[in-house]
Amino acid sequence: MRTLGGYAVGVFVLLQLMDAAVEPLRLPDWLPTFVVIVLILGFPVVFLLAWQFDFTTEGIRRTHHEGLLSRGQSATLFSFMMLVTVGLGYTFYDYYSGVFEETAIVEQAQAQRAFTAPENSIAVLPFADLTAGADQGYFADGVSEEILNLLAQVNGLQVAARTSSFAFREPDKDIREIGRLLNVRTVLEGSVRTSGNRVRLTAQLINVEDGFHIWSQSYDREMSDIFAIQDEIASEIAQALVESFEGLETNPASRADNLAAAEAYRTGRLLWWRRTPADLQRAAEHFAEALQQDPTFAPAYAALADTWLLLSLYGNVTPMEGIEKANPMIEKALKMDPNCAEAFAALGLARSHLQQNEAAESALRHAIDLNPNYVPAHLWLSTTLESQGRYPEQQLVLEQAMELDPLNELLAVNFAGNLSVRGEWDRAQTILKDLLAFKPDSTTLLRALANHELLHGNLVEGFKLALRSHTLQPQDPSDLSTLAQAWINLGAPEEAEQVLMQGLELHPNNLQIQNTYWQLLLAEGRTEEAKSLARKWLREAGEPPPEFMTQMFNTQMGMLTLREGDFTAAVDYLSAATGATTQGKYDNFQIFLLTMAALANQRLGDEEKAQSLLVRANRDLQRARVNGVDNPDIDYNEAVMLAMRGNIDGGLTKLQEAYDGGFRLTWLLQLDPRIDALRARPEFIALSERIDRDVEAAREEVRLLALAYH
Repeated sequence: MRTLGGYAVGVFVLLQLMDAAVEPLRLPDWLPTFVVIVLILGFPVVFLLAWQFDFTTEGIRRTHHEGLLSRGQSATLFSFMMLVTVGLGYTFYDYYSGVFEETAIVEQAQAQRAFTAPENSIAVLPFADLTAGADQGYFADGVSEEILNLLAQVNGLQVAARTSSFAFREPDKDIREIGRLLNVRTVLEGSVRTSGNRVRLTAQLINVEDGFHIWSQSYDREMSDIFAIQDEIASEIAQALVESFEGLETNPASRADNLAAAEAYRTGRLLWWRRTPADLQRAAEHFAEALQQDPTFAPAYAALADTWLLLSLYGNVTPMEGIEKANPMIEKALKMDPNCAEAFAALGLARSHLQQNEAAESALRHAIDLNPNYVPAHLWLSTTLESQGRYPEQQLVLEQAMELDPLNELLAVNFAGNLSVRGEWDRAQTILKDLLAFKPDSTTLLRALANHELLHGNLVEGFKLALRSHTLQPQDPSDLSTLAQAWINLGAPEEAEQVLMQGLELHPNNLQIQNTYWQLLLAEGRTEEAKSLARKWLREAGEPPPEFMTQMFNTQMGMLTLREGDFTAAVDYLSAATGATTQGKYDNFQIFLLTMAALANQRLGDEEKAQSLLVRANRDLQRARVNGVDNPDIDYNEAVMLAMRGNIDGGLTKLQEAYDGGFRLTWLLQLDPRIDALRARPEFIALSERIDRDVEAAREEVRLLALAYH
């Protein structure tokens, strides 16, 4: 018994040592499992030896068990224990050999994926504040960001964007895992520590593949001018890092002469990425402060410009007001620095807001040529390509941008949207959910997932995500609009209107809320209210209003007059709207507009004009298919096209495909005059009833959830 007790104590001590030593000594993952198996198999051997022998002061003696077991019984016990040992050994071998083989395959595949990053690539993590009072975080972040900005100007070096690298503020992930997530081969980390009036900053460059240091250095300075120290140390580190790579060339950057201006600009950009109205307003204040410090700092003018443009999407600013405030800022930025990438990116965004797609694309591509690491230019180029239905090109642009900024939520949302519109919903969903697990409070990701779930008929899940996002930001116009859209899709107009009225009270000029509310009025048949609002919004758009606002007004009035049976007015409005459409472009608005105009001409008796419009719509649909579009929306549009051309069976087949893909818009199915030719068929009636049941069941489940929430 003493022997077995000693064995148990020895096993416990060995396992504790093994647990503590595996990570620091970089021992293989399979070793602890192997040791435990050996210790388990060793127990019956130790038991048998302890049964037969004993350790005494006179040496090892054979143990005599008179009266306990006979010699034959002892032999039987010995044989049984040996069989148990062999059996356990075989079982362990049979199971774990397969596990280790599979693990080796997985690890090899992961290793191959993990280190496909560009050879000259780096991520700059936020420097840790190790001061006793933890009161130097601002200085530490400033050094990190200045290093990042300097490295971003080095030709041939791929630098992970701040929005991704600064996600790893807490040191709870292995450097190798961080490198894999950021798609870089090297990672710079460091720390700041103060003592009295002196500051010590340490930095080390780490090889992601093996975790070893490539370069490290410490810097000691007197805390006199914090901005000067920050700039000096960042420049020294950046230069040392550049020398650690081969074939790199420094490119001059647009930098503020005043370091306080640079700090204000960086703080503004951090807020700017969050996209809430409040954060965008605060970002604009920081950019204005940067210009007060340095009136020649071109990127700050550009930042003010694109902030105003974004406020027309996310805030309470009309599209025309945003453009009018942005244009002078863009002109000043280009005057201060004709090669300012940020200024050309803002110019491209302004042109895209006016639907001047060719001019927008030209400006954005030039911005990327000037600074390939400027992520917003890639993002806005992708949305410009999307607006023209150029989905394969959009995917390439987004993939390049995500190499620079792999954890950027807006890039992920646009990439998922690209995948979803092309029928790769499962992959899109995985991308969004994986990033949401990393950033669980991201309303950007929650809204995107909600909209994707609603599009694919998952009404309850879409509502849950929309409600979760709204709970985090109850006054944000995008969250209010998304929640209202979920209620509309659930066939709950009263709940939708309650949300939208709150949104209109808070953000009366927000275009997204306006469009969602107008859709609700259309679904409810409240045509006079819808007309009144369309006229009001056009008046408030400016004089003269932007072309896209005029087109939207003509479309809305055309749909309303068509519904009222005034076909002459409908043709006039819709003809004016279709005259502003872009040939070759695909989106729901485009097809909706062309087919509605065709229907109005059919009702007025102009079949030739109607067929001409249907040919245009069909051409856009075919081009969309060639570009990979495959989702419930295009299936529904093709059902509309076939129905209007008299192909009833084809229209019903496509409508069924739309349902299978997730189409659940009961209000559209009930009101859409373009599919009237299908309504008498039993297949249509059965499908319509099935959609009604699906939506009703989802609505009841959601109302119970909403009651529980309140």
